[in-house]
Amino acid sequence: MTPFFVITSYNEDYNWVKEYDNYIIYNKGEPIDDSHVLNVPNISGNIKDIPEFIIANYDNLPDFTLFAQAQPWDHCNLETFNNLINNTSFTAFESYGNIPANNWENRTADGKFLEINNNWYFDFIKNQSCKYKSFDEFMNHYFENYEHVDWVRFAPGAQYLVPKENIKYYPLNFWQELSNEMQTKFSTESFIIERALYYILTNTYDLK
Repeated sequence: MTPFFVITSYNEDYNWVKEYDNYIIYNKGEPIDDSHVLNVPNISGNIKDIPEFIIANYDNLPDFTLFAQAQPWDHCNLETFNNLINNTSFTAFESYGNIPANNWENRTADGKFLEINNNWYFDFIKNQSCKYKSFDEFMNHYFENYEHVDWVRFAPGAQYLVPKENIKYYPLNFWQELSNEMQTKFSTESFIIERALYYILTNTYDLK
């Protein structure tokens, strides 16, 4: 059984997804008139669209949802993508190999992506305020049992296959708050949430 696809597009070619029956396109580029397309403001990339889809469908979620970008292959090559598509448990869609590209990256024992927890993206995003001073502050704001990690486990691009029960582990108002954190095109909060989503979608921590 293939999942329901939630695809974020900004003028990319997403025709590959049309071979599947169940999908929706969150379109952030030029408006498209298509029953499978939802034209939305260009805010915080696909990170914003994950909680937005959950909010809109919280009481009627698919059994499995795949959140992905319109061109997912930069983060997960086609062979790996096709090998993972019919999984029936939480799966991160990524293919970065076993060798880190720089000293800010690392890998788990089975070759999964890790990034040093040094908040580098706060300096990358200029002239924007952020209500949090760090990834740790964000995590401690929401979760009662979070403790600092030296390396953050996440899949860049936030491409995840997620069972319904993982999403509903947290209440609707949590997803609403998460969406509300992101209010600008390149919000610093969206970079934080991109790194938090692996922990959120695997139900690693309990809400305060």
